[in-house]
Amino acid sequence: MRIGIISNIDKDPGYEFAVDVARKVVQKSAVAVVDNAYLGTPLGNSQYTEVAEYASCDLIFCIGGDGTFLSTVHNHFLKDVPIIGINLGSIGFLAEISPEQFDDALDRILNQRFQIENRMQLEISVISHDGELKGTGICLNDVVVARGFLLHVLTLDLFIDGDYVERLSGDGVIMSTPTGSTAYSLAAGGPIVKPELNIFLVTPICPHTLHNRSYVVTQDSVVEIRLKNFKEQPILSFDGRNEIPLSPLDRVIVKKSSHPMKMARLGYTHFYQTVRQKIRARGSFYEDSQE
Repeated sequence: MRIGIISNIDKDPGYEFAVDVARKVVQKSAVAVVDNAYLGTPLGNSQYTEVAEYASCDLIFCIGGDGTFLSTVHNHFLKDVPIIGINLGSIGFLAEISPEQFDDALDRILNQRFQIENRMQLEISVISHDGELKGTGICLNDVVVARGFLLHVLTLDLFIDGDYVERLSGDGVIMSTPTGSTAYSLAAGGPIVKPELNIFLVTPICPHTLHNRSYVVTQDSVVEIRLKNFKEQPILSFDGRNEIPLSPLDRVIVKKSSHPMKMARLGYTHFYQTVRQKIRARGSFYEDSQE
């Protein structure tokens, strides 16, 4: 079995944990793979790693936190290689494996005792006022249209399946997958959604209205955000990455991607258990006890 290793050096100083992962993979008669981005590093120079394309792998270990996991998805989901996370970060909602579980996790993976979940992604297109396609993007968690640096109200028109819904004046709007329902959308007041549900969410950010409710739309829906005139350029973000500069009267079109992300799951935790442990009502990321 060929296992790719991607590690965040900020979470894994000197790639010490990743090198140890590679050593254990090789000791189990599997192949540990890194790509040429790690050449010249302790991980790329390790006797335990082979430098090759991740597309040649059967599975990728992503070592870090949720940000590392999202970066890995952005860079590698088109390779159709399942990804599983090892959490060295603070929250680790997407990364299932804790460091102390790794030995057991590796045994399960090498014995094919894991499942593959196809996680919905969203496909985004930006079209200018004259009909020109300015760019496209993909996200696993969410796409956000948000006000820029200055604290100016951002005005947007919301359409769902071609129907005008309302004018949103506030800090912007979040379009979230079920996977992303526990991220920015939750902080903005959106509902918690199990990842396997085939829906996505539209959640206003601090709207200047007397209500603030998310819209739940079907997987086949098309959401369109029409920008009004503005002085301060708003931000368009895919999973926390700024992409595609926006101009007045641009249209942001969001729909389900035809290419899901493949997430490997071992069953160490269950969704609502993870919600309880990671997102406490008081705002803490940690539990005081296991009760």
